[in-house]
Formats: sequence, C-alpha cells, structure tokens
Amino acid sequence: MKVLKKILLGIIILLVVAGIGIYFWLQSTKPKLDGELQLKGLKAPVEVIYDDYGVPHIYAQNEDDLFQAFGYVHAQDRLFQMELLRRLADGRLSELFGEKALPSDKFFRTLSFRQHAQWTIDSVLMKNPNAPFVKAAQAYIKGVNEYIENGKTPPEFSIAGIKKTPFEMADMQIIMGYMGFTFAEAFRSEAISTMIQNKYGPEYWKDVMTGWPTNEPKIPTNAQENMASSTALARMANQLTNIETNALFPPYHGSNGWVIAGSKTKSGKPILSNDTHIAFSQPSVWYEAHLECPNFKFYGNFLAGTPVGALGHSQYGGWGLTMFENDDVDFFREKANPANTNQVWYKDHWEDLKVREESIKIKDAADIKIAVKTSRHGILMNDSFDKMADQKDPIALWWVFNQFPSHHIEAFYEMAHAKNATEAAKAASKLTSPGLNIMWGDTEGNIAWWAAGKLPKRPAHVNPMLILDGSTGNDDPQGWYDFSLNPQILNPKRGVLYTANNQPADMGNGLVPGYYVPGNRASRIEELLFNDKKDWTQESVRKVINDVTSSSFTGLLKDILPVIDKNKLSPSAKNGLEKLAKWDGSHDLEDIEPTIYYRFLYHFFVNTIKDELGNEVFKAFEHNGNFKRNMATLMRNDASPWWDNVSTKNKETRKEILTTSLNEALASLEKQLGNDISAWKWEKVHTLTHNHPLGILPVVGKYFSVGPLPAPGGRETINNLDFSVDSSGTYKVTYGPALRRIVDFADVEHGRSVLPTGQSGHLLSKHYDDQAEMFVQGGSRPELMNRAEIEKVKTGKLVLKP
Repeated sequence: MKVLKKILLGIIILLVVAGIGIYFWLQSTKPKLDGELQLKGLKAPVEVIYDDYGVPHIYAQNEDDLFQAFGYVHAQDRLFQMELLRRLADGRLSELFGEKALPSDKFFRTLSFRQHAQWTIDSVLMKNPNAPFVKAAQAYIKGVNEYIENGKTPPEFSIAGIKKTPFEMADMQIIMGYMGFTFAEAFRSEAISTMIQNKYGPEYWKDVMTGWPTNEPKIPTNAQENMASSTALARMANQLTNIETNALFPPYHGSNGWVIAGSKTKSGKPILSNDTHIAFSQPSVWYEAHLECPNFKFYGNFLAGTPVGALGHSQYGGWGLTMFENDDVDFFREKANPANTNQVWYKDHWEDLKVREESIKIKDAADIKIAVKTSRHGILMNDSFDKMADQKDPIALWWVFNQFPSHHIEAFYEMAHAKNATEAAKAASKLTSPGLNIMWGDTEGNIAWWAAGKLPKRPAHVNPMLILDGSTGNDDPQGWYDFSLNPQILNPKRGVLYTANNQPADMGNGLVPGYYVPGNRASRIEELLFNDKKDWTQESVRKVINDVTSSSFTGLLKDILPVIDKNKLSPSAKNGLEKLAKWDGSHDLEDIEPTIYYRFLYHFFVNTIKDELGNEVFKAFEHNGNFKRNMATLMRNDASPWWDNVSTKNKETRKEILTTSLNEALASLEKQLGNDISAWKWEKVHTLTHNHPLGILPVVGKYFSVGPLPAPGGRETINNLDFSVDSSGTYKVTYGPALRRIVDFADVEHGRSVLPTGQSGHLLSKHYDDQAEMFVQGGSRPELMNRAEIEKVKTGKLVLKP
C-alpha cells in the first residue's frame, strides 16, 4: 500500500509539473502586444495600439508601411487560421491529417484555385505592379512573412506538426477562391434538382425546387423605383455536404443588411446595419483592425490572409455585404468518346480535353495522383467524387468565377478609399464572382445597393437549376449583361434599402435566376423597418438586428394546423397543437413553442420527402436552399404528390401526414425531455459551440473550442442561428451572424459591433472568447477610430521600427 501511494503521488507530481510546463510553454507563444520590434523594409516607425478588446489600431506614415505592419499584426493573432485556410482551398490537408482529408483535397484540387490564382497574378497584378492595391497586397504579404520568419510559433503548429512556410500572393488569391465556392449554392442544389426532375417529374419538382414564391418580398431595384444518372448526381451533393460539414474553415451562408436614410434617423445621416451569416468556428471568421495613415482612415473586417477589408467604413462612408445568391454555376453533362476517355462530343465533332496531373501528399501513406480534365464548359467533376467516378458521361463545371481573373483586391481596396456612392459603385462593378449584395451609406447622405457580379446571358429555354446538355452547344451561355443592368438602387424614395438574400426585383431584363433563401427574414425586416418612424438610432436598430421572431411561421401554422385531425391526436399532441396555435413565432430562451415546432418539422420532412429521396440524399436535401424556400408552399398544397408515401400501397393525404407528424413529434419530445411540457425550453435544445480545428483531439481538444452556450434565435429569424433539423431533437447551431455591426454616419468614429468569440486566435489570450457571452446576449462594443479615446482603453502599444 505504501508503494502504491508513492506511485500515485509520483504520477500526480508529474502531471502537475507537466501541466505547469505546458502552461508556461503556451504563455511563451503568445503574441507580443507591447514594446518594440524591428521590421525589415519599413520606411518609418509604425505604432500599433491594442484596445480593450484586442483590436489593433495601426498608425503609419505611408500606406506601404501601414499594410506591412497590418500583415505582421494579423499573422500574430491568426496565423494558424491563415495556414489552414490556404491548405483547405489548395487541397493540402492530407499532408497534415492523412487519408481522412483526401475527399476534401481531391475536390478542391480539382477546382484548380491555384491555377486561377496564377492567372490573376499574371493578368491583373503583374500588369499593374505600381498600382496602389498591388503594392498594398505585396506589403501585407511581406508583413505576414516577417512574422513567420521571426515571430513566435503558434502552439497549434507544434501540436499538429505543421512547418511554417512563407505566404505567397497566390495564397491570398486561393483563399478568395474558397470564399467564392462557399457562396455558390448551385454546387449543393443542381444535382439534387436534376435527380428529382428526372426520377419523379415536374409535378414533384415544382413543389420543392421552383423560383421565388410570388407572395414573398423582393428587393426593390432602380427599374422598380422608376417604373449521369439521377442517383449518382444526388450522391455528389451528399458527398459535398459532408466535405463542407467537416471543413476546417466555415462556409458562407447568407446575411442581413440594410441602410436607413438620414430622413428617417435621429442624427440626420444614414445608418448602416450588417450581420454576415457564416458557419461558426474558432477563432471567429472576421478579424477587426483600424488602419490609418495620411489620406487614409479605415475600420474594417478582414478574412484571414487578405489585406483588404471585405466590410468596413472610413470617415466618408462604408458598406456591408450579403450574398447575392444569384446562380453563377451551371453543370453540363458531356458526351464521352467510348474510344478515347480524353475526348467529348461538341456539336459535330470530338474535342480533346485539357488534362493536368496533380499529386496529393498524404501523411503516413503514399502520394496519389489525379488527372484534372477540362472541356470547353469547364472542369470535369466526376473524379473528385467517389460515387461519380465510374459514370459514363462526365459532368463539367461552368462557373463565372473561372471565366475571369479575380479583381477582389482591387475592388475592395477602392471601396475602402471611396468618398461617395459614385466611387463605391465603380469599385463594385469590378467584382465578377461570387455575387455580392453591397449596401452603401456615406456622410453626404447617400444610401445605395448594388448586386455585384457578372451576370451571364443564358438561352431562353435553359433552366439553370438543372444539369444542362454540353454536347449540342444549344445550352451554352451567350454573353454577359452590362453592370448597369445588375439589380441596384440609389437613394430610394422609401428611405430604406435592405437585402436578406431574397430575390431582387426585375431591372428590365428579367428576374436574375438564383438560390434565394426563404422570405422569412425579408418579411420581418419590412415589418419592422418600413413604417413612419423617423428617429432611428444605433440602439433602436440593434433591437432589429437581434430580433428572434418569425411572423412567417405563425402565418404558416395558421394555414396548416386546422388541417390536422384533432380526433386522432394524442393528449400530448393536442397540448402541443394548442401551444403552436398561440405562438407568435418568437425564439427566446424560455420559449417552449420552437422546441415543438422544429420537432414537428422534422417528422414532416421524414413523412413527406424521405421515402422518395432515401436516407443518403435526404441528409443533403433537408438544408437545401430551394427546399427551405419552397417548404411553406409545399405544406399549403393539398394536391402535392409528396404527401403520398411511395413505399406503401395506400395513398396518404396531407391531413394524415400532418396529423401523424404532430403525434410523432410530441411522443419523441416526451421521450427526450420528459412529460412536463413546461420544461421544454428552447435553451435546452438550441446551443452554440464555436469549434476549433483542434477540438477533435482527445482530452485537450475541448479547451480549444468555445461553448456550448444556450442561444436565442432560430431558423430564418433576423438573428439567424440556424441548424440541421435531424433525428437528434437537439439543434446545435451551425451558422449565424459572424458579426453584428452598426454605423451611424453622423458619428463614424463610434460604430458598434460584436464578434462571436473574440479577436485573438491564441488559447490563453483574454481576447480568445471575451465576446462570446456578449454575442449570444445581443450586446455590442465600440469600433473606435478616435486616437484619444483609444489611448484611454489601450491594453498594449507595439512600436514597429525599420
């Protein structure tokens, strides 16, 4: 016994010593936020003042020094995030994580972001080497690499066995390519859409995959102001869903944004509000910084590895973003030559494919080689999906992104320097893909919205939501619309403009095809903003940005609950019906109704669409944008063929399916949460966790992630904290506002925002998660631009010298 006690004591001492050692090692890797450092290439000293939320305020004497210092500072806080993002987009995760990352690597290597990046460098950047935006990008890369060479190594690099290597201009472009991919809903939707059309026909297709419902609000425009086999294709969508779900850097999903004219604000100047909807991760997607030098003063939100703010404002004006949701992707089924796998038929002849070989390195396994083939319509996708590789006719990806070199750096650099709406519009016109809604406000009093992106002219007979025929040439795009025909509006008479990923109205050349989200948020925004109120302030706007009520749900329930056969409901289901009938659509933490509603929704999904689609496709389809948009239409359509279960002999009706679904929902809730319905509070089942890429590690991994935190909000409320509706009965938030930002242009030095967790990517930094509680509670903190006020709250001052 004495020996055993000594052994246990020894183990405890070793664990304590190891813990202390790990703690001090982690402390030694924290970024330097105070003192002096030397940076090669600086022309003059640069000051970096960190405020009480870890936001760097960078003061330089010229732009080259400013962006070099920003690159260094950005890398200090987010180098691991930068590293993983460039590896993900470049198809190089298998080098770190082995064969489990191979599906992702094959897919992204096939998308050829590196080749597109080099095209951009050769045709845009190197042709304008003295352009200010090029010099800013080069200076930023120089600063990042200075930190990589001389700065501290983030602990994740040591834990994951990553060797630090310099960043290149191509890496910056690759990251922007990934952003473009995550915005393109067609990747997820068109294969399933074609599968439903081919297998079940137009009667099934129209109920779940058609365009914008006629009764949903459209974004007003200037024109309005003035006047292979189906199963294999669906499996492709499912595999892509898995790739995105497991991605180490989150995809983009939507967003809200609006600008209120000075005629309707207390200050007399426009107020801009923006919350970008992105899948949650740790660290936060956006990094905030205030950059200032002679003739330039800017507060922005930056993506890892990029020098220009994708969102931000200056002393003159500023902008927010949402996804346009236009369909800028088409898939073409090519006709392969049986005698030559490197040829496809076009009109009247066999055409040679371009073939490029890629080698993927895999940790603890031999390298593999893949052939990337390209037709006139684009990259052939079959070999990047396991369950499509053996299909006879390959599928080609035609994507607007691949038709032009990228002008993102140029456009957002110019946006940050714009002094009015005219200059901002010129910058917005340079964007090609992904499609972005840009909302602008300025100190001159202008408010504007541009749906930015190149819009293709498609033949009149083409339905871009279906996979097209590449062999005849009849479905090929026929050119491009001029930017003046993109949906847009300047200074609308209503005094308010907004976008919530909803369908823009017709500019005179037809509605723009797209994967627009349900109109719930748009309806609620119109309900709250379009009134006679003329004293809007930052505080009153924040109540709207945090709103968690969906009146669309109450309207739907009012239509479908009377259909349910009350005589066939269980006692608990009758109780649930009564609660849903009185629900106002709110998703507060104490509410019971959303817990019942989404469980009812799940069983409705299973009982209507799962029998047709099967388990594998059902998983991808439930979160499909088209289905979410058309779900209410389907639920209201008594004659829809989806009500019938194709697996049974009887023909089920809407009444039967809705009644059965509510009974099953309440029974499963009792099993999950107990018989006391008053205990089924939303906070018990709706939680937010910010997962770190190293969160998968045993024991220590949990310390890198932040959460879980009970969260208000729900699916397509303005505070859009969305989730998968599955069999678990829990609703773990997958995406939502990646910030909530409001700027009154009467006082540009005091915008207010909040990040989901914090600024820093270092586990031991107090800014790692110091905004997490504030975020779920709907709070905010300042975006300071006044130096005297910044000095009062500074937590460190770093001086960078030549």
